[in-house]
Amino acid sequence: MGRLSVNLCGIELENPVIPASGTFGFGYEFAEIYDINILGTFSFKGTTKDARFGNPTPRIAECTAGMINAVGLQNPGVDKVISEELPKLKKVFHKPVMANVSGFSVEDYAYTCEKLDKEKQVGWLEVNVSCPNVHGGGMSFGTSPKA
Repeated sequence: MGRLSVNLCGIELENPVIPASGTFGFGYEFAEIYDINILGTFSFKGTTKDARFGNPTPRIAECTAGMINAVGLQNPGVDKVISEELPKLKKVFHKPVMANVSGFSVEDYAYTCEKLDKEKQVGWLEVNVSCPNVHGGGMSFGTSPKA
């Protein structure tokens, strides 16, 4: 079999299989189903400075071409991700993980990135500047040149 390992920003992965953020929760939820260590890594659920309840239900709708979702970045906030979610993940995933970071200002992003960057378990920061379904008339943070 050929070599599957890849180098991602200086960190060697056994393979390039990386489930996308938002599709894999915080990861440990899947450990009961299969060994998640077979993945190269994964990007965990979007994390913001403060906890977010997200959008009201329904959040997912089926359509002809698939589905539409508007979860609204539901998450417990960066402090609880660090104190509660990462310790659960560490028990079942023994590799660096990507932290997906969202925010509503440059300061929010900087604060959340700084906190997560201090965590040994976090190998990469994935900055989400394109979530249009949270506020501001549906505009993505990343569409503003001032951002």
